[in-house]
Amino acid sequence: MSTQPPSALQGALRSPGAKFFVIGLIGFFLLIPASMVWMLVTERQDRAAGAQAEVAQSWGGAQTLGGVFISVPYETQQEMHSANGVVIQQVRKTAIFLPEEIIYNVGSRSEERKRGIFTVPVYDATVVVSGRFKRPAPGDIGNLVDADMSWSEAVLVMPVSDPRAIRAGAKVEIDGRSRIIEPGTALPNHIAQKGIHIGKLFDSTPSGFSFRLEFGLKGSSAFAIVPGARTTRVELASDWAHPSFSGASLPDNSQISEDGFVADWTVPHLALSMPLAFDADRDTRFGLNSGQGLGVRFYQPVDQYALVDRAIKYAVLFIGSVFITVFVLESRSGRAVHSAQYALMGLALVLFYVLLLALAEHIGFMLAYGVAGLATTALVSTYCARLLASRWLGALVAGLLATVFGLLYLFLQMQDFALLAGAIFAFVVLAAVMFSTASLDWSGRGTATPVAAPSPDGAA
Repeated sequence: MSTQPPSALQGALRSPGAKFFVIGLIGFFLLIPASMVWMLVTERQDRAAGAQAEVAQSWGGAQTLGGVFISVPYETQQEMHSANGVVIQQVRKTAIFLPEEIIYNVGSRSEERKRGIFTVPVYDATVVVSGRFKRPAPGDIGNLVDADMSWSEAVLVMPVSDPRAIRAGAKVEIDGRSRIIEPGTALPNHIAQKGIHIGKLFDSTPSGFSFRLEFGLKGSSAFAIVPGARTTRVELASDWAHPSFSGASLPDNSQISEDGFVADWTVPHLALSMPLAFDADRDTRFGLNSGQGLGVRFYQPVDQYALVDRAIKYAVLFIGSVFITVFVLESRSGRAVHSAQYALMGLALVLFYVLLLALAEHIGFMLAYGVAGLATTALVSTYCARLLASRWLGALVAGLLATVFGLLYLFLQMQDFALLAGAIFAFVVLAAVMFSTASLDWSGRGTATPVAAPSPDGAA
């Protein structure tokens, strides 16, 4: 009984080139479960943000101090256009006067609060604010020269983003005399901001004065101050060892150690985009709305979600390098590895990210990376040794995986050079594959069984 030789089509389908194409398709479809892992990372990040919001609700959120200023209501005449013509009406507005100098001294004690498996950095700060005002005058605001200023209703205002977290015992002194602190800003509704104020600032005649305000403030994640004076000075000290300074101005000086940090800022009036006296109804970009805050974020040095997210971005390079290596070993060893077996190996590599994410939430990223990487290396290398019937080739795959995991970890730590390092690694892998398969018969024709030509008499 004769055996029919394989057709040209069958030979092409069984060729290394066709196998390489199928492996590429498998790698492409593995991006679907990899993207599902990325969605899982996003979902866990949202849960962590929810835990942070819960802590902020009960302890205090990211705090911002909006400066200290004098708020004075006044009445002025304003032309109003109506069907009957132009009508002159008395309108009530608010004038704002900023201090000549303001000094913040902030000392913060930090700790970590837990919500389930999530950890949120919180702080308890002692805030001392001192400064001085010159005599406020309507002439400092050009259009208020003839305005009727209600000096008896003037208040000293300090906006605070989350005043619920102000601790008991707050006190204020104006020209050395103790005054009562009231909640809220006492500003009109259209410019209202959260905070505190001191009422009855002047009896009838305005005057310059100095002030000193001291209070405790709890918060989480970040602390910021909005500069607003002819000269603003800030000194911030904390026992948190990983500050991330942010805002419109970076510190003039800073010292960071394992015991905490100290930083100071000096912001002149020329660096601000607001005058020292203005009409609040015309310019609402002051206080918490100025967008010119400076401060610090209490950075957590190991953000496992961000690191896992970055690791997933290398999934194509990670899975592709393993697939290409197994393909080369397969073509050199003569052992056939089925496409389904490539798919199983790919799923094991994708599962690495799930293990990494799940373990990192409990034991930290570094240890989780080692455990997940070791388990994945052992599984895939043992499986390849079985498929290729060679312990030596299995050990070679294990060495490759160890190298890839090591390089991937380095890429995650390299903020500025990760792209460059990844590109170089991909180039090296491609070059190695090109030269190792240079003599490979991609079409498979060299291995096809030749067909004997028929004899002249028609005999086989």
